[in-house]
Amino acid sequence: MNARSITLCALFPALLATAQTAPDGNSNFRVWHDNQGRQVEATFRGVEGGKVYLQTRDGRMFDFPLTNLTPEDQQLATTLKPEGLGIQKNTGLAQSAAVIDKGVLMGLQKAGQEPNALASDEQFIRRVYLDLAGRIPTREETLAFLADTSAAKRANVIDTLVSDDGFASHLYNYFSDMLRIADDAQKAKFFTYEEWLKEQIAANRPWNEIVYDMMVADGKLLDNGATGYLLRDRGMRLDNLSLTLSTFLGANVSCAQCHDHPFAEWTQKQFYQMASFFGAADTYDRNLPRGMMRNLRDELTQQQYQQARRLFDVNSLSVTDHEKSDLTLPDDYKYKDGKPGDAVDPILVTWSKDDHRLRCYQDAELALKKADNDAQRREIFARWMTSPDNPRFAITIANRLWKMVFGVGIQDPVTDLDDLSASSNPMLLKHLGNEMVRLKFDLRAFMRLLCNTQTYQREAVTRELALGEPYYFPGPILRRMTAEQAWDSCVTLAIGDKVDNFKLKRAEPYKQVMALNVSEITPAQIVEKLGEMQGMRRMADGVLGDGGAKGKGAAKKKKRQRMMEETTASEEDGFTRPAMMEGLALARASELRQPERDGHFLRMFGQSDRQIADSNSAEGSIPQVLMLMNGEAQNVLRNPKSLVLATAMGEAETPKKVEALYYSFFSRKPTAEEMASATEAFDAGLTSADLCWVLFNSREFVFVQ
Repeated sequence: MNARSITLCALFPALLATAQTAPDGNSNFRVWHDNQGRQVEATFRGVEGGKVYLQTRDGRMFDFPLTNLTPEDQQLATTLKPEGLGIQKNTGLAQSAAVIDKGVLMGLQKAGQEPNALASDEQFIRRVYLDLAGRIPTREETLAFLADTSAAKRANVIDTLVSDDGFASHLYNYFSDMLRIADDAQKAKFFTYEEWLKEQIAANRPWNEIVYDMMVADGKLLDNGATGYLLRDRGMRLDNLSLTLSTFLGANVSCAQCHDHPFAEWTQKQFYQMASFFGAADTYDRNLPRGMMRNLRDELTQQQYQQARRLFDVNSLSVTDHEKSDLTLPDDYKYKDGKPGDAVDPILVTWSKDDHRLRCYQDAELALKKADNDAQRREIFARWMTSPDNPRFAITIANRLWKMVFGVGIQDPVTDLDDLSASSNPMLLKHLGNEMVRLKFDLRAFMRLLCNTQTYQREAVTRELALGEPYYFPGPILRRMTAEQAWDSCVTLAIGDKVDNFKLKRAEPYKQVMALNVSEITPAQIVEKLGEMQGMRRMADGVLGDGGAKGKGAAKKKKRQRMMEETTASEEDGFTRPAMMEGLALARASELRQPERDGHFLRMFGQSDRQIADSNSAEGSIPQVLMLMNGEAQNVLRNPKSLVLATAMGEAETPKKVEALYYSFFSRKPTAEEMASATEAFDAGLTSADLCWVLFNSREFVFVQ
């Protein structure tokens, strides 16, 4: 039994609170009595498993046997409706959530605002599935939650979702946009990078360890997926550093790459000093492909020769470190603190005059002095950047995840945290960074904490925010689904909870085909490799369908895909076939092409081309409207084999058909007015497929409320 789970008798003297407002703004407190005549003022959170849960004004929640209360209070506890979001079973989690709520409430009060009311169960279940699983709940999942009478049901569903495959898929989608994950880059397939990142997320590796591995990875891309981060910008060391600093530290340095920053304290010299940590790292060896290709031109046809160049390029994609940095100031350097061509020593940037006192800076400075050569600089940088006491690392990822579930960062944009005082709530932002460190960069635990707050579980703000207006979080904002959330929700409507069954595995088959020993390869072996390359590429593309391809040949592809729809799951050259319908692979966005092809639902709905970080779009467009009205996803949902339509058609009575569709699309019952209108329309000839079309095209479907 831990310190938070001791008996009421020992707690009462310690629980007397003097605060007038609870951390979540709740004021519904009463005095509870134990069977020894002592009392405490607390909010009733619920009864579960023979224990009563009470939360005091300072946010602490305590559980103890119900029998410790007086008979009168025992009777009251069994009849009262729990306040707020009910029981957060882990009392430590409840305390941590309460502190966040208190920080939000202080910001609201300072701005003269009030928090929103608590969201309904229907609003909550749809929101939490979209934010944690990346999809809407199925009709069955919604009904099970609404029928649950447990006071801990919200906490329970959060626990379930953060441990589920859907969470890993959803987080991968976010990081794919942030890290510009793409199947094709640098004339190679980055399958090993994609699958490595998926494995890290699925294994719940701490964020600081994932990022550290990306910074220090070496070897070939085919052998070490973690090298994909540096190789994504092969030969563009400065560009990669700029993205590294903005992505992981919220440091807005892009201007300093070419000149002193006009609006921040960053200088061009500082940028090059940071770049010097990567000055010995080589991601592009121009001589290697030439050496491999020597004497082959006369042995191969022109077409084979060009294809072989790609084969060799793939094998040359690797990260290595030399003993000496080759980074110097640029030829056009114009400031007095250096001359063009000067060598640059590595120096870490600081955000305050006290930063150098932090252990991460002291350790880095000591390591630089002890380093035998420049090859060790990259590891020194990685340890500094991912250190728990780095001034920005934990805060940056905490702010990013906060924006994921609330729609707005405490400081926006999330890539510019140079001045934390510019945020809407600086104290809260710093506290979230501290919580990320306390949780040891466990992203599942951090998201679990955010979703257990009263702030997250409040009604959404539906008004449009003015540009530059500070937001104090009376609740999450109403926001449109991301492209990936919308697609994964469509797949859920079509195949239900089987949405997570298909896992795309392309890294190992690709490696087996592409890997070669460049010192022993012969022209005959190259020709054999080229044939294997074509076969592997056709198989990968065939498994995923045409992806919305248009133009010449599209009709034949559609016909071929429809023929595949009756095929059961099977193994072919390492690929498992996903469910198919209307020519589309019904798999999670994370298991499709990265990014999908032009014309696919994902791209039409705002999925980025992965050329610029964080460039997914939530803006509406005419093509999106047409896609919703007449596109392939609409055809899938209107297909009698789709789960959503089959379920509705299986109901004999019209009201039941209508109710089934509303629960499937919106996680709620239709209102009396909606039911009357739908019933009248059915009497006039409306079909279940027609109502599917209507609900899919409604504003309510594509928004996270």
